Amino acid sequence: MPFLAPEMLPYSVAFMIFTLFAFLELTSLILGWGLFDFLDDIFSINHTDIELESTTSLGSFFGYINPQKVPFSMVLVSFFFIFGFTGTLLQNILGLLPLIITLPTVFLVTFILLRHTTNLIGKLLPKETTEVVSTDSFIGKKALILDPIAKKDFPARAKIKDIYDETHYIRVEPFDKADIFVEGDEVIVIEKSNLIFFVEKRLGF
Repeated sequence: MPFLAPEMLPYSVAFMIFTLFAFLELTSLILGWGLFDFLDDIFSINHTDIELESTTSLGSFFGYINPQKVPFSMVLVSFFFIFGFTGTLLQNILGLLPLIITLPTVFLVTFILLRHTTNLIGKLLPKETTEVVSTDSFIGKKALILDPIAKKDFPARAKIKDIYDETHYIRVEPFDKADIFVEGDEVIVIEKSNLIFFVEKRLGF
């Protein structure tokens, strides 16, 4: 069956991307580069802090496909392999069917299998022993604003390190109504109310 036939093209490309990602991921692990660590920061899935908002549709989706919270680079590698393999297998069994027929089926099967795959990977990966800390201990610590703007009644994401140097992601807004913070600002946490932390900027930051 032609590997680059139009009906096979998405699955062939997926295999190519899988090969590239797998090579880079393996090289990164061997050399200790942390090449794809930025993906975990973007999607905030490699952290178990309870303050993460998992009730959003995007958060629920990532929670579904990655219940064990494995590194996002492994999620991508798994996705491209499952997608490419499932599509190729389907086309070989049924013949070169139009993509309008195979793509919806392949996507559905991929996301179902992806959940089981990341679940298995998470159980096989060595677990790091971490200490549970109270979010009340964040009071008085520095945090870094991650979203474009944070103002009163308009909270933004921020990251903060606990006493064990573990990173947590929290929602913050200025304590003073007149303050407005932007991405990259360093602030200090001074108060907590439910899931929102109130912050202010100190001299010297």
